[in-house]
Parts: sequence; structure tokens; C-alpha cells
Amino acid sequence: MSRGLSTTTNTALARQALVSYVLLDIAGFYYTDAPYDIVYFGNTYQAQGNFLGISETTENAETQVTNITITFTALDLTTMLRFADSSVINKDVTVYRAIWDQATEDLIYDSAGDGPLTIFKGKVAGYRVEDAQDTATLTVQVDSQFTDFEKVKGRRTNNENFQRENPADFSMQFSHETLTDLKWGKA
Repeated sequence: MSRGLSTTTNTALARQALVSYVLLDIAGFYYTDAPYDIVYFGNTYQAQGNFLGISETTENAETQVTNITITFTALDLTTMLRFADSSVINKDVTVYRAIWDQATEDLIYDSAGDGPLTIFKGKVAGYRVEDAQDTATLTVQVDSQFTDFEKVKGRRTNNENFQRENPADFSMQFSHETLTDLKWGKA
């Protein structure tokens, strides 16, 4: 089943030799498992040894929370400081599968501009650091956009907490000031 893919993409998928790479946009940082940097949609996906892999996810007809885990080597201090921090929670993550044309050394596009396929979209739900004697691994859990319908969000009404998701909005700037009770409706 082609799922509405272009003829160019379907032809590439039908080849005997298929080269594909993962492009990972996690909280505005771009990584790839390719052996070289890949530029897609104005962003450079860096080829580096820190991004180790992504767990598989399966599709079915039931409504459920799907999630993936993204594994990094935690020996790199920059990666640890970037993703092992509570500010990364609820940041957007998009995972693409890029099909690579070995003849042209470029991503396979068609006339409609179809490039890498989006295989997962979600938000960072948590992270875990596993230490060993001579290595460490950082695992980031990403839940799909349909994460938890039952969860009651606990939010503080202060400017700092509100600006985590709305950095340019200062509407909570004076929330710490005590106001008299607001009367709603008739007295």
C-alpha cells in the first residue's frame, strides 16, 4: 500500500538496494544517523556519534498512546546538558525517514517536493540516565500527541511556569498580586 506516496518515492522503495537514514528533530536540535550531515527544509541534521537509535512503534486501529524511546550516548556533556533537564519536557519531537539516492548523493524528492517521510510526531515525556562503569546512556521517552486524555494538568499561576510554553507572553506577570474576590453573576 503506497499511502499516497509519490511515484518517485514508490520507485525508490521498490529498488533492490535501499539506503535510508533517520532525521531527528528533538526540541529544535537536529541529528541524523547518516555518516554525513544532511540538509533538509533549511535545517542541518548533524551526523555525530551521540544519537544511537530509536525504538520501533507499531500501528493498529485502536486509540492508544504510542511512544518511542530515543537513545543517546551520554558521554558527551553537551547532550547531557541539552536533554537531561526538566526544561526539555513537552518539547516537540519529529522523526523522519529519509530515502537517499546514491547516484545523486541527495534526498529523494519528487516534483511535488515530497522528501523525507514523517514517521513519528510527539512531545518529550521524560528522560532516564543509565550509568555504567565506563559508559552511560541517555534515553528520552517521546509520547505521541495523544498522550494522556485522563491526566489533570497541575500548573502554577506564576510568570516563570507560564513562560515555559509561552516565552513571549507576559500575561501572568502580575499573578502574584492578591486580588479581591471576583463576583460572577448576580450578587
